[in-house]
Amino acid sequence: MSLYNGRSWQVLLVFCLAVALSACGSSPTPTPEPPTRPPTAPAPDRPATETPTPTPTAAPLPAAATATPAPPPSRCESLAGQLEVQVLVGPADAVGLEPVAVGSVPFAVTTSESPFLVEGQGPISYEDTLGAEWGTYVVTMDLDMAVQGQCSGETGSEELGLIMEMTGEQLVVVDSPDFHGEYPWSGKQSLNLAFPLEEGATAQGEGWVVVLHLGSP
Repeated sequence: MSLYNGRSWQVLLVFCLAVALSACGSSPTPTPEPPTRPPTAPAPDRPATETPTPTPTAAPLPAAATATPAPPPSRCESLAGQLEVQVLVGPADAVGLEPVAVGSVPFAVTTSESPFLVEGQGPISYEDTLGAEWGTYVVTMDLDMAVQGQCSGETGSEELGLIMEMTGEQLVVVDSPDFHGEYPWSGKQSLNLAFPLEEGATAQGEGWVVVLHLGSP
């Protein structure tokens, strides 16, 4: 190998060493930073949310005491009706004529609260004639009747208690060709009557019967 070539090799070696040293002494390549995110725009102001006002809860009412149902009204209130009166006519019965005189006494309650007072009045008129060969036999009777009393008792068990006053006259006339006779009678009688408040209830005694009829006559 020539000297020239030997120096050339040395120069080349020095150059390579210089390049290598230059590469080692250089600053390292910086690592790229990630891109910076743009600042987020502030959110627009929102109106403050109103806190809902709690609805007041009504306090439960105390349990009401169980109401006692009102008792049904008395049937005596505004009561009205009539008494059918049957009276035995003795002189008529004795000769085979119609033996019973029939009349009616309307009555009504006159007060709006207990005691329920009752009043009423009515007449009986009777006339019948027996005709025979010997003559005639005529019987007439007129009675005025009045009742007073009261209706009372528990609802559903009401009763009617009355006093009936009967005042009147009776006349028997016997007439024949040879005889004429008149036989008057007048008097007064008091009857105590008691009825359950039921249609058709009956009170009776010697010579009389009274039947209760409810409702306006």
